[in-house]
Amino acid sequence: LCGQETHVCVLQTALELLERGYRVFVAGDAVCSRQKINWQFALDEMRQAGCVIEPVESILFKMLERAGTEEFRAISRLVK
Repeated sequence: LCGQETHVCVLQTALELLERGYRVFVAGDAVCSRQKINWQFALDEMRQAGCVIEPVESILFKMLERAGTEEFRAISRLVK
């Protein structure tokens, strides 16, 4: 997940997805709130509820599963 207003929209979406049985990954560097404390509280709550909080780059490379592919090279160029 990524988006704005981490402490409202992203949090509620994450909790609902967990309730429905999904494994939820939140791109911690691709979510925001107007106040940093709201952002931090929401990330903490999502982590405690069972979400995986990681940076976008980690999520992308996990999705690719292996290096050496054309997809890997394309993503590597984007994140540099």
